[in-house]
Amino acid sequence: MSLVSKSAEQRFLLDGQPYNAPIKWEDVKIVADYVDDSIQPSLSIDEFEFTLEAREVIKEWIADGLAGTGPGIFEGMPFQLSVFNNQTGTADFDSYLDFTNGYKDLLDDGKLKTGTIKKSGIENFFDQVDGTTFGYLEEIGAVGSGDYLTVKYLVEKKFNLLELIMAAIMLYIMTKELINAINTTITAVANAIGHISGGISGSLGAALFIVLKAVLLIIYTALLLAAVIKLSTEFFQALVSPEREHKVIPLKRALEIVANHFGYQFVTNIEELDYLSYLPSNPRTDEKDSDGFIGTTKGTPTGIPNIVDYGYLCSEMFELAKRLFDGQMSIVGNIVYFLPVNDNFWIQQSQWSLPDVILKNQEYNTDELKSDRILSFKVDLNDEWTIDNYLGTAYEIRTRPNFLLRRDAVLLKGLDQIDFNCALPTRKNELSPLEEVIKGLAGVVDGVTSFFFGNSDFQGAIEERIGLLKQSENWHSIPKLLYLTDGKLPSNHKTLWKAKILYEKYIKERSFVLDNFNGQKEVYTDIDIPFGFEDYKLLSTNSYFLTNGLQSKITKFAWTVGEDTAKVSFWIKKPYTVNLTEEYIEPS
Repeated sequence: MSLVSKSAEQRFLLDGQPYNAPIKWEDVKIVADYVDDSIQPSLSIDEFEFTLEAREVIKEWIADGLAGTGPGIFEGMPFQLSVFNNQTGTADFDSYLDFTNGYKDLLDDGKLKTGTIKKSGIENFFDQVDGTTFGYLEEIGAVGSGDYLTVKYLVEKKFNLLELIMAAIMLYIMTKELINAINTTITAVANAIGHISGGISGSLGAALFIVLKAVLLIIYTALLLAAVIKLSTEFFQALVSPEREHKVIPLKRALEIVANHFGYQFVTNIEELDYLSYLPSNPRTDEKDSDGFIGTTKGTPTGIPNIVDYGYLCSEMFELAKRLFDGQMSIVGNIVYFLPVNDNFWIQQSQWSLPDVILKNQEYNTDELKSDRILSFKVDLNDEWTIDNYLGTAYEIRTRPNFLLRRDAVLLKGLDQIDFNCALPTRKNELSPLEEVIKGLAGVVDGVTSFFFGNSDFQGAIEERIGLLKQSENWHSIPKLLYLTDGKLPSNHKTLWKAKILYEKYIKERSFVLDNFNGQKEVYTDIDIPFGFEDYKLLSTNSYFLTNGLQSKITKFAWTVGEDTAKVSFWIKKPYTVNLTEEYIEPS
């Protein structure tokens, strides 16, 4: 039996104080629509009509905003309906009066109409998130340097034969000249030492000349050594770009910051969120010094998205996470739960059950099956490596019939395109041909300098570049999602983080073939069932339930407050064909 019936005792509270009931409150209709198969509904509620003291207290709330003594029209006024029933106890309908939805003060009739929004509802949460940017959160200090990680990267252009030839010729000339100077110096020093140790014979001037020549050659070699080190440094800098640093923000931390800003905790069990970081686009170019070399590198100064990036709007960051992991969100108390749609949490938390009713007008969810589904990250025309290392960027799933009578009668059609709006990174796994040449010559320079007690390590500096994030230009225009361990891209990052993995772990929930034809559902619409306030409360939190042990979910209900019935629409997971197969394509 419905808890909200005309025989039950009700109490209405505005901002915590009891007032007279809205006019004809029993006839107010609440329609809950689970948009995009969400867990919690988007609510459409008829306006309540308030009179007498209730009307006056609402008008005073709005007037306080003009006087500067209260929040005013742009903050919802707490509205609570408490229902008492001797048999079933108490139920509360917690909401806010929404003065931006249907507000109208009927001056002649002494009535005031306004809509409501559910307190702590997922729709209310996203209404607030929609109008918030990461730029604003940074401005107020909700996000800052403590939330960012530092990632080392380098700019590496595609193979250039001219640069390779230049490097070989120039460094060959430099090292050859240095080696010749060393050999000459060694001979001169040996002669001088021989004269000194054997006693000075012949003319004193000749002996002194030999010693002086050795000293001058040592000085010349030292100066040549210094010049070679300087020239080598400048040459390596010109041909081998320096290590740089980007600031990134962990994706999980970005979501937490938004939730915390609105007074919620953020809870998830998606393991990839412990490793993923968001790298914003970088429109900055390096600064050159007076010699024309790179003086100051310009990586991303913060980890938050730039204003042109997908993700700058806080709602986009949540939408990105939902697309990646086919995730669902629910608010319970002050916690925002973000979990995969196939997580058992949803069924385990469900407390609602479908009454024993006759099911009519059965349908199937055939409209949800597309013949082709493509998951794709973006490529960045400013970063050629996102094109050259395309493998993992996209994954295509084609659904076809196993048994076929007439090809022109096949009803499979359509495309489901899931775009993640970010690019994948490229890891430097090996030295380029240019670096291999320079590495060999750098070893010669390091060896020569060490002979004269120098400490150059050009070879080591080149070898340390392995494992860094690499880009073809410093300026990249598409944000990237980096899978990091200890601040670096692991050598197997492309097996841990790519479109195929996302399908196999999460998005396969939509498959009409995998996991015993898991995506197939029976659909029922506008079924009349007994329905009351407790039903409303349970389904406002979680729309899943079990039917004869099968996973089921409410997609919509329409309930008239004060009546004991509602029209509900729902689906039940149940296969209706096995004549399907999936083909998989991973473009490279």
